[in-house]
Amino acid sequence: MNKRRSQANTFGASHVVILIGAAFMLAVAGVMHAYVKNRQVEVAREIDETQRHIEEIQEQTKLILVNKDRKLNRHLIRNELSERGSELCSIPPQVVEVVEPATGSGDAVAVSTP
Repeated sequence: MNKRRSQANTFGASHVVILIGAAFMLAVAGVMHAYVKNRQVEVAREIDETQRHIEEIQEQTKLILVNKDRKLNRHLIRNELSERGSELCSIPPQVVEVVEPATGSGDAVAVSTP
């Protein structure tokens, strides 16, 4: 016990260098932590914006499909044509000719026979 009291406290330059190095490393770690957290927030905002954009596009796609279905509704087309006074009229089903796609060369050729 007396021996410790009689010895001088040896706090050398190596201890100071180690403490300065540790303080520097802690400072760098703090800055890196702040940078990573800020980047994480930015990425989360970008993800939210992208999700909103995707939802908007999906809604627009649904609206386009609804409009397309309305325009292709044969009953609405008939009514619209009659309102416009069009000369187009409905044809009987037995007059309709079914044309199958050509198998083979891949070149489609329309042939009309009188």
